[in-house]
Amino acid sequence: MSIKPGFGDAILDGRKRAELRRMVNGPITPGDLVVLYLSSPRKAIEGFFKAKRVYVGRRSELMRIASELGNLGLREGDWGYVDEDREGMMIIVDEPRRCPRPITLDQLMGMVRGFKPPLSYIRLRPNDDLYWVIFKRCLEPILRSMWT
Repeated sequence: MSIKPGFGDAILDGRKRAELRRMVNGPITPGDLVVLYLSSPRKAIEGFFKAKRVYVGRRSELMRIASELGNLGLREGDWGYVDEDREGMMIIVDEPRRCPRPITLDQLMGMVRGFKPPLSYIRLRPNDDLYWVIFKRCLEPILRSMWT
């Protein structure tokens, strides 16, 4: 998922507990691991979180749900990102983690042929080269630290 650095940092620091997205490639589902690519000027994969819950609806529906859930770290300006006339998603963030070392755009382009950051988000599968680059460089060191 591509995200502006300020919003990505807020998620990874625990200050923002929900992310709003237009529906692009089908909904993200609860339990999905969402990898965060922080856009310019950082241009790097810097962390990830687990999608705890995902609400799908128009802006007014998502605003109602957000007000019922309480403080999610969403601000008034965030709501312009989802439309009233099309369904969007509100992804509830769970267990945000920073990668031990960010994976820069230059590194990604050198490791994954034809890599371009997604405009919003893409779905990765185990047969994608990018999946294994992220696993080896970001997820595996965190998992290894949990076992020692």
